Order: sequence, then C-alpha cells, then structure tokens
Amino acid sequence: MIEINLIENVTEWESFVLKQEYALFTQSFKYGEFYRRMGEDGWIYGIYENGLLLGGSLVVSVHAKRGNFLFLPYGPIIGDESRLGELLPIFFEKLRKSASSDGYDFIRVSPFLDNTEEIKGVFRNAGFRDAPIHIMAERTWILDLSASADEILRNMEKNHRNLIKRCEKSGAVVSKSGDAAAAGQFNKIHDYTAERHNFHRFSKEYVLNEFNSFAPSGEALAFSAFLSDGTLDSSAIIIYYGNMGAYRHGASLLTDRRIPSSYLIQWEAILEAKRLGMKYYNFWGIAPDGARSTHPFYGISHFKKGFGGRPKELISCQDLPVTKRYWINWLVEMTRSFRRGFK
Repeated sequence: MIEINLIENVTEWESFVLKQEYALFTQSFKYGEFYRRMGEDGWIYGIYENGLLLGGSLVVSVHAKRGNFLFLPYGPIIGDESRLGELLPIFFEKLRKSASSDGYDFIRVSPFLDNTEEIKGVFRNAGFRDAPIHIMAERTWILDLSASADEILRNMEKNHRNLIKRCEKSGAVVSKSGDAAAAGQFNKIHDYTAERHNFHRFSKEYVLNEFNSFAPSGEALAFSAFLSDGTLDSSAIIIYYGNMGAYRHGASLLTDRRIPSSYLIQWEAILEAKRLGMKYYNFWGIAPDGARSTHPFYGISHFKKGFGGRPKELISCQDLPVTKRYWINWLVEMTRSFRRGFK
C-alpha cells in the first residue's frame, strides 16, 4: 500500500537523499531552513510502501502578489525511476489536496530528471503543464571528479588552462571562508556582474540566508580572488553537499582583463570538491544549444564548459494549476521571461 506522509525524522530523509546518484542540496533539510529564514515554510513529504521510504520531496511555500504556490526545488526524488508513472500521480494528488485546502494557487516543480518524452508524459498525466519561467537551472554542466587533478587540468580547454596558470604566475591568490563576512563581500560585487551579463540577480538577503543555512556545517564556502596588489577581483559561493559541489553564485569585477581571476576561483573550488571526496562538480545553469546572444546565460556558458564536463538536460519547470488565480501568475511570469531574454 502506498502512503504519503510528512517526514519528521530529518535523519531518515537526509540518508535517503545522500544515497541518490546526485545528492541535491536543494532537497536537504537545511534548504527548508533557508526558506524559513526567508519568511516562508517547508515540509518534507515521503512516499512509503509498507513502511519503506521510496521517495518524496522537500516542499516549500512561496507567497507573492501574483499568487501563492508550493515549490519543489529539484524534487521530487524517486529512488527507482521506473516507478515514476506509478508513484507521482499519487504523490501529487496528495499535494494538490493540501495546496487547495491551504489556499495555494498552484504547485510548481523543478525536477532533477532527464528531459525525455517518457518523463514528460508522466507529468502530463498528473495534470502538469510547462511553467512560463524557470526557477532552478534546467540545463546544467557537470564535471566528473573521478579523474586526477592533473587529468582534469589537461582535459580543460587550452585557453582555460593557460588563464589559470597566468593567474597563478601573476601572484593572484584565492581564499576560502565559511564566514558570513566573505559572503557579504560577494554581494558587494554581484550587482556589477549581473549588469554586465544581463541577468536578474538573487537579492542580497537571499544569498546571505542561503549561505548561512549551510556554512555552519562546512557545506558552503565563499571563495575570494585577490590580485597581486590585494584588490578583491572576483568571488563565488559554492555549496558542497553529499557527493556534489555546486557553483551556486559568481561575481567578478574583471579589474585587469589580462588576469581573469574567476578562472582561478573555479579551479580552486574544483580542487576543494576533490579534497572533500566528491563525485561531481555542478557548474549550474548554461544556455541551451542555439541560444540567442541575448540569452542571460550566453556569455557564462563558454566559461563553464571550458573546464570540461558534460551537459545534463532536465525536464523543464512544471506547474499544476489549483485555482483560476494561477493564470494571472502565468501571464505575469510569461511577460517577465520575455523581458529577461529567456524566451
């Protein structure tokens, strides 16, 4: 018998998440705590069969003027993906009833599942439709860390390898810290980066609260690159959870174009992931193949790909309408998506 229950035992859920091929920090208990820091709420729903946990998801609330919704960040997770078609309709029917009784207008999911016709069909059969905008990255770039550091360096694009060496020879240095002050330094230069690359940045509050949810346990680090004269030139926030390091946020002033210190930061972040025994380094979002030059990820995609790795194409963000108010949200977000260059 399949049952959908709230999970109160944090250890039970964390153990399940950490057993997956890709351990996602966005499905950890701490990510729910992050949403609580932001004034929202979070719950973990489990899918059980005869007492055995088969899957589930962290579910967080999002309240906005355009409509309130429940969000599953890179969820749900099903241990045996061959049972997606069987388990997800039951799971989402339970969530839909909860959303309806609690006054939510729709359910939004960003699954960390391959973009296949079979998986898209599962969500269609459960009543979902493509969302007008994404929240989590839908095309990621993942580097396998099983090779040695020397092999990873050799497999990079020659330009990337040369720029890393140039930074090192110039006297640029990278520091890492779990202190909130380092994340604050990142925020100071992030506005400039967002303007230069034409993307909508996360708020300072968002970045700090996310960082502070993972840093106390050593799972979030702020990397800062300084030029030889001590000038802070670039910064990045990396979350190390389970078997994966995730390049979550990046910012660069590019003070000296001959010394692009952001390349050195990524190399140091990759080495840290290897030191921690991680299996993957996730560069997060890249632009889709054939994207226009106006796409917000167009410029950063070459930077990420040059370190080596492979793409992972995920099913697009999906919405399950609950009330008619959803369509107000759909119109607002579709307009925003066009304005930001994603459509």
